[in-house]
Amino acid sequence: MKILLVAAATLSITTAAAARPGDAGHPIELKMKRGSDSIVVRGVLRQHVDCCAYTFKAHAGQQLRWSETGATARVGIVYPDGGGINPGLPSPADLPQDGAYVLTLSPDLMAEGAFGAFTLKLQIPPAP
Repeated sequence: MKILLVAAATLSITTAAAARPGDAGHPIELKMKRGSDSIVVRGVLRQHVDCCAYTFKAHAGQQLRWSETGATARVGIVYPDGGGINPGLPSPADLPQDGAYVLTLSPDLMAEGAFGAFTLKLQIPPAP
């Protein structure tokens, strides 16, 4: 019985250590400052590292405007219902549902400069 408990404890510690903020299972929550409709995010795309996923809340009828500079990235989005666009997210992109969205960036392995630092600018103005 003790061996089983130790094995279970070791597994949970290893799993927690393997979890990385920003990976697909643990997106980083983005919150804009009160009174602002935009945010700037910086990160690094690395080879063999699951990065970068960000989550934000929006309402149906809003649009996401985004731009990315630095490493050549593929950008996608997952809607609150699980559907989405990946890759090839246009800017602006309609946000058709209320709820939490997940925006993902991954290295564009078909292009030069797929790895390195990036700057992502997001704007979600109020719905008209």
